[in-house]
Amino acid sequence: VKGSFVLFVMMNIFNFLNYVFHFSMARLLSTEDYGILAVLMSIVYIFGVPAEAVQTIVSRYTSKFNVKKEYGKIKNLLVISIKKVTLFSLILFLFYIPISFFISMFTSIPISLIIFTGVLLFGILLVPVMRGVMQGTKQFKLLGYNLIIESIIKVLLAVGLVSLGFRVYGAIGAVILGVCSVLVFSFLMLKKTTKVKTTKADVSGIYSYSFPVFLVMLTIMIMASLDIIFVKSYFSSEIAGQYAVASMLGKMIFFGTFAIGKAMFPLTSEQHEKGEKTKEVFKKSFFIVLVLCVLAVLAFFFLPRLMISVLFGSRYLAVSGILGFVAIAYSLLSLSNISLIY
Repeated sequence: VKGSFVLFVMMNIFNFLNYVFHFSMARLLSTEDYGILAVLMSIVYIFGVPAEAVQTIVSRYTSKFNVKKEYGKIKNLLVISIKKVTLFSLILFLFYIPISFFISMFTSIPISLIIFTGVLLFGILLVPVMRGVMQGTKQFKLLGYNLIIESIIKVLLAVGLVSLGFRVYGAIGAVILGVCSVLVFSFLMLKKTTKVKTTKADVSGIYSYSFPVFLVMLTIMIMASLDIIFVKSYFSSEIAGQYAVASMLGKMIFFGTFAIGKAMFPLTSEQHEKGEKTKEVFKKSFFIVLVLCVLAVLAFFFLPRLMISVLFGSRYLAVSGILGFVAIAYSLLSLSNISLIY
């Protein structure tokens, strides 16, 4: 509960700042440009599939070594992971370039913008390696600070660049620079880990473990991203921009409860390593997520117009009628997520 509370507070400061990014962009950009940004951010969420898988895997093995106080093996895991992930990022980016042309044709977004978004792959996959070590060693405060630094840099740069007239390029550029900046901070935060003597770590089962983790993360992130991509393809730019607001508000529930799973995972992982029962931790985590989802659904059904006008502005009020149903969908996704992580 303590770990969940610390991460819940800090991750939701991170989430709040991410939403400040979206609130700002919805007001500074035209409705059409915000619709384009929403689609590009959905692509970024899909990039989050391998990113979340990397963090989960590194966290799992870190907690395994941490419970035995094998800190040299954690350092070895960190070095191996950085090398492997850098190579994987390059391969993924090369595959992404031809796919960009199909995405561009399907969504009518300039190819240059889609490829520019792909540059994120390099930073977005490396940062989770560091965060996985923080999560696995239960340094929840450090993990929280790391997240908050990224979002502060992103918001400040996005507002500045879009105000200077760089439009969607400025918004995406700010996301890229935010990730690159926090990568540097992550190395500084892990000084204690990098200073210990390296001990060879046995990670022989990491690839067989990676596949189910990747599959789970892919399922969850695709469910959280596909709606806006389809809306951009089949509806007008105006409707896509408005729907993006409803989807973004729904994602508040999903990302808001994400912290509970982040705190639960290393705790159940360590208990599993010790041969202890883990179901009690899962039940508590599931109950916390359920309560938060119920409160969110009630708010979305009874106060939709207020939420939209305060956060995004009155020009998006047309989607207030569907907000409660979006809330139910993302609540079910949040409950599925906590179960799948366990």
